[in-house]
Amino acid sequence: MKELRCAIYARFSSDRQSPASIPDQIRKCRDYATRHGWLVLDDHIYSDEAIVATSMAREGLQRLLEAASASERVFDCILIDDTSRLTRKLADALNLYEKLTFAGVRLVAVSQGVDSDSAQAELLIGVHGLIDAVYWRELAEKTHRGMQGLALRGFHTGGRCFGSSSVKAPDGSVRLEVNPTEAEIINRIYRLYAESGCSMKRIAHSLNSEGVISPQPQKGRFNRSWCVSSVRHILLNPRYTGKTTWNTRRKVRA
Repeated sequence: MKELRCAIYARFSSDRQSPASIPDQIRKCRDYATRHGWLVLDDHIYSDEAIVATSMAREGLQRLLEAASASERVFDCILIDDTSRLTRKLADALNLYEKLTFAGVRLVAVSQGVDSDSAQAELLIGVHGLIDAVYWRELAEKTHRGMQGLALRGFHTGGRCFGSSSVKAPDGSVRLEVNPTEAEIINRIYRLYAESGCSMKRIAHSLNSEGVISPQPQKGRFNRSWCVSSVRHILLNPRYTGKTTWNTRRKVRA
């Protein structure tokens, strides 16, 4: 019997989860392969960190699918810990199953005992895909309900706010406390704009020339300096006038 060559795919969804989750998933897949006498190809271990499973735009997953679809097959089987590591969308789960089956690549979810080589594979993948999708929707609803409760009790619901610092209470709730140094910068911006008639561009230039600390840049950006948009944000943000709004936007994943 030909030795089965295996690739491994692992993923964890949030930057709040432990990165150790990926080595644990890989270890479980390796153990499964060893028990069955299969060979894990070290050059074909793929992973995605802090990316939700409802998105297919994952670098590790796309590289895995590209390798699986290559004209010259480089591995015979893909090992995953469970079906939710691959996707939490039912349509995507069935689509991936069809693509891999057409490419002649076997898919095994080691924790669930789901094997695309079995006669009931499509049914099992569909059932687990449905469970994963329902879990994701219920989790979103529970998270929303929890955040609503925090907002009604006057706690912080997330996000950075220049001029304030997040302080965690013993019960796990988070409140915003005024940062005196940053608060004075905010007051100065209001005075320059309202009393001195300075433009936003001039305010930003003055703050930068004096080396005044600026808000932390968004993730992926490294230039920390004042610009017109950061000054505008402070002047127009109702939070700086004592009014907090919540639940005004909804993130929809395609």
